[in-house]
Amino acid sequence: MTVSYTLDVSTTNFMSFTRLLLRWRGSVWKAIYQELLVWLLLYFVLSAIYRFVLNDEQRKIFEDTTYYCYKSTELIPVTFILGFFVNLVVRRWWEMLKNIGWVDNTSLYIATYVEGTDDKARMIRRNIVRYMVLVQAMVLRDISVPIRRRFPTLETLQVAGFMSTEEMKKLNGIPTRHARYWIPMQWAMMLVKRARREGSITTDFAVHDLLTRLREYRTALGTLLCYDWVPVPLVYVQVVTLAVRCYFLICLMGRQFVKDTNHDAVNSSIDIYIPLLTIIQFVFYYGWLKVAEALLNPLGEDDDDFEINYLLDRNLQAALTIVDYTEDRQPTLEKDIFWSEPFPEPLYSAETINSSNSNPYAGSATEMHLSKESDVIMMPRIHKESMNVAGKEKPARKPIVVRSLTTVSRTRRDPASFIRPMKRGMSLINNRVNGPLQRQKSINIMTIENGELPLSPKSTSNSLSSCDPVLKDLA
Repeated sequence: MTVSYTLDVSTTNFMSFTRLLLRWRGSVWKAIYQELLVWLLLYFVLSAIYRFVLNDEQRKIFEDTTYYCYKSTELIPVTFILGFFVNLVVRRWWEMLKNIGWVDNTSLYIATYVEGTDDKARMIRRNIVRYMVLVQAMVLRDISVPIRRRFPTLETLQVAGFMSTEEMKKLNGIPTRHARYWIPMQWAMMLVKRARREGSITTDFAVHDLLTRLREYRTALGTLLCYDWVPVPLVYVQVVTLAVRCYFLICLMGRQFVKDTNHDAVNSSIDIYIPLLTIIQFVFYYGWLKVAEALLNPLGEDDDDFEINYLLDRNLQAALTIVDYTEDRQPTLEKDIFWSEPFPEPLYSAETINSSNSNPYAGSATEMHLSKESDVIMMPRIHKESMNVAGKEKPARKPIVVRSLTTVSRTRRDPASFIRPMKRGMSLINNRVNGPLQRQKSINIMTIENGELPLSPKSTSNSLSSCDPVLKDLA
């Protein structure tokens, strides 16, 4: 079943990934070793025939055939075909995992909405989640080989405890020629309606919410069933499989080491008995194909297939535990240990106490450091087309000088490199300050000190004089 290696790669280093290459279960070596041994056997048989059996004239024919096969391998786009196929299969495999059915969220809502500690309320909660798991078991036994072997008949589901004898009779008594997946889900929805009628559920919204979640759970299982019903088109699977296998069948002749004086492409100056580079290519391409073959049906018994039996048992156990853990088993409401601490500091183990938060959650611009004091002049942008409004001169907003403590600078540079940009900046400030002043006879520049506007605007001359330190610094 599923091969887990996440712990082995929790820390990235040379040995962690090297150890992965030495694994056998679920590895590429286990997936391709049979095909590789057969291919090598055929390769060595052809090589031995060329070296020890054929005469000179027959060797010439063999060498011409080798050259022809060598050039023909370029006609098969193996990488292109495999890339699309594996991408399709992996996306399909992930969607099947997402729709395999988890009862935790719905069970939590059932435990919250269906109130009461008496046996009747408890039976309603437990039966609803049990019907959910029963639907899942009925679907999986029709699409999964391990579940089918575990529950070959519906009677085995009843004996295993997923439904009672009476429920089994009700299920078989409904006349239909189709699968009865919908029946247990209908029972669960009717129990929700009954709980509302008897007062165990207090609001209509809770009923609507529960029915919606039951419907979504059933839809997920229906989607999973459709993936089994409508697989990847057979012609696509056949094309990819034939492409890879035909490619390496051609390589049996095309990658032979021969002494061909007529074709330099296949004439090897070194007589290598083992085709090392072709073996590496075989591992890559055949391993790539085996990935897709293993993921086409993840509900089987391969090394990387889903743990279906565990999932079924776990869903039943977890769901029944969740719906039984109601408000009567809640812990006492009390103050936490950080009640009086404005900045709670959780504890660390002695092993991790020296670990630091080297990259806390903060914007990248917050790393800019502050260098020196300065003022900032805030003013409106001047547009030529907006100078006049209805034939009248449009009044400009007053520039504001903000008393800033510092200006920001990210890196230190040579002071000489600032001269030219600062002169351009000073010229721009003068143009934008003096432009509105020339268009208006009088304009006041307000100054913000300590983040507050003064009660009355200062005179123009005083405001402009406050900009002198800024201009001097810029110069």
